[in-house]
Amino acid sequence: MQQKLGEILRRHDLLTDEQLVHALALQKRSGSRLGDVLIGEGMIGYLPLYQAIAEHYNLPFVDLIKEPPDFALFDKVHPEECLALRVIPWRIKDGKPHVAVSEMSYETVRWSRRQFGKDVMMVITSPHDIRRAIETRFSIGFESKSRLSLWQRFPDISARTIATTEQKNIFYAIAILALGTALFSPLAVVMAFMALCHLAYSATMIFKCIAFAEGNSVPTGEDWTARIAALDEHSLPVYTVLVPMYHETPSLPRLLQALENLDYPTSKLDIKLVLEADDAAMIQAAFALKPSHHFDIIRVPPGMIRTKPKACNYALHFARGEMVTVFDADDVPDPLQLKKAVITLRNMLPEVACLQARLNYFNTNDNLLTRFFSLEYTMLFHFMLYGLERIGIPIPLGGTSNHIALSRLKGLGEWDPYNVTEDADLGTRLAAQGMRTAMLDSYTMEEAPNTIALWVRQRSRWIKGYMQTWLVHMRQPVTLAQSLGFKGFLGFQCFIGLPCFSFLTAPIVWALSFWLISHKEILHHSLFADWLIWVGITNLVLYLITHWGIALYSALLYEDHRPSMIIAALFYPFYLILHTIASYRAFWQLIVRPHFWDKTIHGLAKPPMMALSEEK
Repeated sequence: MQQKLGEILRRHDLLTDEQLVHALALQKRSGSRLGDVLIGEGMIGYLPLYQAIAEHYNLPFVDLIKEPPDFALFDKVHPEECLALRVIPWRIKDGKPHVAVSEMSYETVRWSRRQFGKDVMMVITSPHDIRRAIETRFSIGFESKSRLSLWQRFPDISARTIATTEQKNIFYAIAILALGTALFSPLAVVMAFMALCHLAYSATMIFKCIAFAEGNSVPTGEDWTARIAALDEHSLPVYTVLVPMYHETPSLPRLLQALENLDYPTSKLDIKLVLEADDAAMIQAAFALKPSHHFDIIRVPPGMIRTKPKACNYALHFARGEMVTVFDADDVPDPLQLKKAVITLRNMLPEVACLQARLNYFNTNDNLLTRFFSLEYTMLFHFMLYGLERIGIPIPLGGTSNHIALSRLKGLGEWDPYNVTEDADLGTRLAAQGMRTAMLDSYTMEEAPNTIALWVRQRSRWIKGYMQTWLVHMRQPVTLAQSLGFKGFLGFQCFIGLPCFSFLTAPIVWALSFWLISHKEILHHSLFADWLIWVGITNLVLYLITHWGIALYSALLYEDHRPSMIIAALFYPFYLILHTIASYRAFWQLIVRPHFWDKTIHGLAKPPMMALSEEK
């Protein structure tokens, strides 16, 4: 077919001889269809290509924009089948049903005859128009499914319900018990509360130190040159890249350039720019920039909630890839990241279902806040997550640059649209199903919020999502412990639950500590109170030493801004005070607006620069 199609294209002067030779070489190397190569390389548009394909098959070509399908016929078909086969019913003409396909194959002919009988007639149209027709007809149903599917399939692990009746009753019982005891012995309640908090602080600190130490012993930054060169592009899977965006117009040019720089066969790239249907400015800007044909603009219809995971679930209905990843609007990924992910997964054990790339920020040196944020991400993505992988503790995924097989993602129920940290939730669900997440030796640079107001909005959403994730998965703690194992369950508490608890209770504990110190008569008559004060002082000293040490060690990775990063590291413990402010905001939103997605504004930072020495 390729040669004949090429002859038709040349005869109509749609390709030069040089372009055809180049396209055939790419087709041979990648194993893709010639049409996909031509579209992916931008050599031709959908309309002239599929007019030529129609001529090749000696079938009529139909432009679905000018001659839209009869949507009444769609009631007889399943949209998922139509999308997979790239086929839709078109019209009844001359008493015979006509089906529009993007190519003739055994599967499309068999499907057409099964649905509409042996007298069915075929016409050719572009797969892009088929997708748009299906989206037009089924968008409301797809939106509902993307929002409710997980809750309908696995209600016990959906954040649509924040706290179950049983959980609420437990919280009420604890509160009543504490208040009742406080009436008779308020000092005992204060002592018990402070002891519990200090135990939580110590556990969290010890856990972070162990994870950091384990992660520091894992070698990274291997030489990929030979492995990439040896990769057979014919064996590469089609890769779906989801990019959900909402009011992100300033970031769009940089984002498109970063995606264009991905080193992957364009014929096997399925990039979805996932936009909200009522975000007219964003849609207009996307079309104005004229992205390549392997970019697909998906419009998510309005619904009861507007969250990133719901938008991604909606876009998955149109995904063509075997593998899927997500990038944010402000991302600048390593151009080799997709190839590295394929190679890494092929060399992992079968239970490794997901890979998480390292994340950091390209605007590290904007101000002290962005330096703090960059240090935090260095600790997390360059050390602690590697440590979790090494120890065997579930890795809470980042919101971007995680790579998973589409079939496994769908088997898990996709993302939870009601969880505002769908990434951490998915990482926990993966582990609970016996699958593992591994770190990927690749990076994605992002834009850090460079004002305190923006930082608090973003961080409060993350903390609210961690609270949601903890409440959801602790509905059945025994089952969770059995599925994660002792280490995994302990790690879940120390990484997901206890940090939220610590940030919320820290001001209360220190206020009580100062109150006890100011009432010396209590200290004189209570050995336990005196002991708690010393435990608190010890915890504070260890807290400062630990975070100073880890932050200073992480600051040494920065070559370009090392002096300023070292200064930031010296003040890093005080940065964590902001987490308490964000935690109280998160807790309030968990009560009054649990599913509200507090949008992070991007496009305010300086142009990207590689921040870490190993990523330069």
